[in-house]
Amino acid sequence: MNLFSTSSVSKYWERFPVSLRLIIKVRLWTAIGAGGVLYLTPIIFNSLEFSAEQIGSGITTAAFAGITTRFGTGYLLDNKIRYRKAIKVACLLAILSDFILFYSQTYLPYLSGQFFLGAAAGIYWPSAELAVPLNCNNQIKSSEGFSLARSADAIGVTIGVFLGTIGTYFELTRIIYFIDIICMLYIFYILINQLDSHKLKSQQEIKYTLEIKYKSKEKKSNLKWIFKLLPLLLITLFVTGVMSLLQVVLPLDLANGGIIRPPLTEDRVATLVTIKLILVAILQWPVGYILRNKNSPFKFKLCLISLLIGFILLSVSNFLYDGYLLILLAFIPLTTSLCIFLPSASDAIIKSSPVKHHGSAIALYSQCFGLSSLTVPWMAGKLIDNSDTAFQLWLIVGLFCIALVPISKNIK
Repeated sequence: MNLFSTSSVSKYWERFPVSLRLIIKVRLWTAIGAGGVLYLTPIIFNSLEFSAEQIGSGITTAAFAGITTRFGTGYLLDNKIRYRKAIKVACLLAILSDFILFYSQTYLPYLSGQFFLGAAAGIYWPSAELAVPLNCNNQIKSSEGFSLARSADAIGVTIGVFLGTIGTYFELTRIIYFIDIICMLYIFYILINQLDSHKLKSQQEIKYTLEIKYKSKEKKSNLKWIFKLLPLLLITLFVTGVMSLLQVVLPLDLANGGIIRPPLTEDRVATLVTIKLILVAILQWPVGYILRNKNSPFKFKLCLISLLIGFILLSVSNFLYDGYLLILLAFIPLTTSLCIFLPSASDAIIKSSPVKHHGSAIALYSQCFGLSSLTVPWMAGKLIDNSDTAFQLWLIVGLFCIALVPISKNIK
């Protein structure tokens, strides 16, 4: 099938269940709104002369709120609370955080806005992840559904950051918060007028059948399934920490400059961040398609090796006046690694956990994102403030990549 023709793309899209297509639309618009907020907020408050430690502590506050809400969300999803209601609550909290961050000029309002942003993310992510396998309806594999969802995420984030980048050129960077509000309102429209009216009896029947199929197995397993997930959760904790670094610290590294590499202006930093996200949007589906039949140990080993190459390039860039060219080159292995990890990890979590605990398993997996954001930005901010560059940081993270490669073989 030629996916490059309009008719082929349309036919490919229509082969997915209607309810899954609506979930993909929700994730796309969520990513458009969140993209600019997540990636450009550090630049906004860096221009207000916030220190790297202060900016990192805001991300830490968001992560703390997210960890708290994830625990409750996972439990509620396992106890028949619909993911659609959870997403609506997340949208309301996101709108509140947008208003606070838009008007923030000092440290305390910034922390408050980040708190509500983190709470929204903690409710949204387990719900949006669980929605994917629930709406595959036995028509497609969950791995293909997650690849499609991650592609929508990547495209949406790229669009969101691109819109925010345009705003930086007109000194209207805070427009990202209004864009997010518009996106949240449109998601409400999708959930209320389209998804809520769509009958989901088939997905409920499929879930009931699966629960009967695995009922006896689940009684014997108890909490053993959690221990089986430990290698995957450990690597997830690391890679999500890397994602926090690329989201928060990399823009600061570009803005502050390296040992020899000169600092870049706000608009150029936003442009480089946009280029990285465009690469993710371009590579997400091809990478997922090429590796669809590979086993998990191979995928995660390749992910870690790609990260290592990227961090070596970031480290070396500190010693070159035109080091930003190496940073551009580093974007290729870094984005490839994330394109490998995101759909693979989500699918592995679903396949490795009992059906009746899917909500808790997704929340546990999503918790890794919160734990990483809780600690990594703050520690990285302290390191950058003390050393004036991110050289040591990229070197340390590269060593972690090497140490975790042997663990990847234990992932099923």
